[in-house]
Amino acid sequence: MSLAYAEANLGKASFWLNRDRPPDEECVHWIGAGTKDTGISLTRLTFQITHATDSDTNVEHDYIIDELRRTGVIGEINSYKAGQRLGHKHVNHYVTDGEVTAASLMVNV
Repeated sequence: MSLAYAEANLGKASFWLNRDRPPDEECVHWIGAGTKDTGISLTRLTFQITHATDSDTNVEHDYIIDELRRTGVIGEINSYKAGQRLGHKHVNHYVTDGEVTAASLMVNV
């Protein structure tokens, strides 16, 4: 999928509800991040409602990996420190403040 296509269709429900699968032999990367919401607050200048997040992102990271492992949807798990190459997999660019975890998804058909 091209960036132009994604940007043009992000606001459409069909973009998010798409259930098309790539071929089984194709390597697919899913990138995700998680933070634990700890509350809501108002921004200082605009008084817009926003959410507060836990400053220890590793807690949520560990929770996500543990839940994926517990439900049996991931296999091999590898952790990489900032600046370390992610094995033989092609990754355009990533930035981290600590650690990136890569897990192989398991398909239960």
